[in-house]
Amino acid sequence: MGAGTDLAALGLFRDGTYRVDAGGGTEKNVTLTVASTITLDLQPQAPTEELATVTVRTTRPTEVKTSEIATIIPQVQTDTIPQITRNFLEFADTVPGMAFIVDKNGNTSLRGGAQNDSAVNVFIDGVGQKNYVKEGGVAGQFFTQGNPFPQLAIGEYKVITSNYKAEYDQITSAAVTAETKSGANEFHGEAFGSFTGQNFRAATPAEVHAGQKTPTSDKEFGAAFGGPIIKDRLHFFVTYEGKRFDTPIAVTPGNVLGASRLPADVAAQFGPSSLPFKEDLYFGKVEWEPTDKDRFVVSAKVRLETQATNIGVAKAASTSVVVENNDTRVDARWQHTGDRWFNELLATFEDAFNAPTARTFGNGAYYTYQPNQDELVLNVGPASPLATQNKAQRGPAIKDDLTLNGLQWLGDHIIKTGFKLKRVVLTAQDAADINPQFYYDVNPTGSRF
Repeated sequence: MGAGTDLAALGLFRDGTYRVDAGGGTEKNVTLTVASTITLDLQPQAPTEELATVTVRTTRPTEVKTSEIATIIPQVQTDTIPQITRNFLEFADTVPGMAFIVDKNGNTSLRGGAQNDSAVNVFIDGVGQKNYVKEGGVAGQFFTQGNPFPQLAIGEYKVITSNYKAEYDQITSAAVTAETKSGANEFHGEAFGSFTGQNFRAATPAEVHAGQKTPTSDKEFGAAFGGPIIKDRLHFFVTYEGKRFDTPIAVTPGNVLGASRLPADVAAQFGPSSLPFKEDLYFGKVEWEPTDKDRFVVSAKVRLETQATNIGVAKAASTSVVVENNDTRVDARWQHTGDRWFNELLATFEDAFNAPTARTFGNGAYYTYQPNQDELVLNVGPASPLATQNKAQRGPAIKDDLTLNGLQWLGDHIIKTGFKLKRVVLTAQDAADINPQFYYDVNPTGSRF
């Protein structure tokens, strides 16, 4: 490498620490962060100057190639700082202007600035995870305790709050761009697990009234493993993370006066209950470098998630809704470095859907209190047909990015060009012709249909 070498032009460098040597006296340790460009001035270093007990060296490179307003979330931060969830996006909350929110039911969302969470987009290895048919910004992140991607597979990521480059699309507030981990020439693995049960928490007011606790638990576990298939040429990395939650909740009346007038079998549905949640996250990646100029990568993510909702105030457990929230993505890329250019060809396929479905089928009932303007007291039985939906997105995409660098007529400038073609089939079913609902008014003179 010569003086003023642009490391981005070398193309195949991943985030990490490198030893750069362009001749005697120019040796430097350089740390490349995700989605960044660094220019080095590899001139012979001045001798270290001793000032009493202080040693001064000028070896820290700075980012001078972009006007992005961004913050790096390093891997050491995600590995060591305590967090409420296993969602890697939680650490974006440390970035000015970003808010990672966990509601009372454990559902998570990420918001940038004063805009809502649908304005955010997340890029995993340069591939956008945008949700086209539901809120939340990212596929699978609408009203869920789950994670968009296994945290064990995230190396580091950057949060860009303004002045993003043209490579980032379908975004109006903030972009999160993350780099996944890879295998190396040595086998490495890690695992984690946590458990909390009902014996580790206080009883809820509903459980105190009932005289017993509802069996509940929080379990999170996972493992990652990577290493060589062919040393220096072919490597793999795989990971799995799972969640099993049973969150305590109480079924309470929407109107206390009306609750005293309910039929006995309906009133018996008040009291402690739980919200089960199950998630399995899988990720696998294979990297092949047949030459010093070529790199092939194939990766796949599978998210399988099921949870129960529609239980709580004025909603009995019998009217619960089961939500399937699955996401499968496959990416294949080819990166090639020429003497004065770099090209990346990327092909992707996505298949994501969010499908709430009534747990049981039959006739449901709404009990309302007539003197208080038809205020809902309790909903029992199979859930409303409006609760059964199917929102999905499925299709392939192809993208090519070409970077020209070091051409004599360009001088110090870089030219980037490329194209992207994407075909996604969207499904938006909002209701099903099932579960008729019957309304009963509970009033001082009795119940009436």
